[in-house]
Amino acid sequence: MRITFTAYKIAIVVIAGVLFLAALYFYPGNGGNTAKLQAPSHEGTEVDISSDRDTFEYFLSTLGERDLAQITEDYEAFADTLSFGEKQKAQFEKYQAYRQSLARIPMPNGVSGLNYLTSIHEQMLKLQSEHFADAERKRIFYEENLAREMTIKRMRLEALGLEQDAMNAQWQAELDQLTPDMKESYQNAALLGEMNTLSTLEAGEKYQQLNELVGEEAMLRLQALEQEEAKFDTQFQQYLTERQHLLDESYLSDTEREQALGALRESYFTDEERRRAEALERIHDDEAITNANAI
Repeated sequence: MRITFTAYKIAIVVIAGVLFLAALYFYPGNGGNTAKLQAPSHEGTEVDISSDRDTFEYFLSTLGERDLAQITEDYEAFADTLSFGEKQKAQFEKYQAYRQSLARIPMPNGVSGLNYLTSIHEQMLKLQSEHFADAERKRIFYEENLAREMTIKRMRLEALGLEQDAMNAQWQAELDQLTPDMKESYQNAALLGEMNTLSTLEAGEKYQQLNELVGEEAMLRLQALEQEEAKFDTQFQQYLTERQHLLDESYLSDTEREQALGALRESYFTDEERRRAEALERIHDDEAITNANAI
């Protein structure tokens, strides 16, 4: 089987993360700020309209920056731009109520692993059924629920202690029951997992096994990408060294320093690379401040 370079969307749901997000509903936020400005975490972004759930989560991801009333107002202003906006407003209210109810799921006592995940999964399905009609539930939660179900199935197979060939055959039988697009996504995810295990191998053996997994053309593309990444990393480290020299120069005014840093950035990176370099700079500076404060 060859891996395809198509976008896919599979996320194994981390239950603790889901419950943490639900608990944010009780975070007071900044109730005094009612200005219709984009939340800081959303600056420079567009509303995610991949699905109803993605859109809901896009707005709710600013909890903590804004209170729930402001988020609801922002969402309703967005929904007014849609031809089916009134229906979506009602769905958003249901989704908020569902998210709040997640925080009330009791944690299973005395169980772990497969039994723990199964218990949480069943309680989440029950809550979904309480808040949504079957058609709504399938549309909003299909991928999320499927991710948990497939994780549970995989864990059950692993618990049987099967030989690898038998394990692969039974897992493939589970995948064959999925729709074609979801089947391809899970197969690709499995291949990516196999590819990640090759990172510790010597280059020659690594690329030979990549060739067997994904084919020569894809292997060559991956090899080229890795080489480009290594080149950029070396270049960025050299840039950071020269950048630090400029930051340390006390004779430069703030304006002169900014101009010098801009010129240095342009000498190292293309326009496309410069965006990435600036983002990595901010991460580098934040880490430096964190490390300094930890001392």
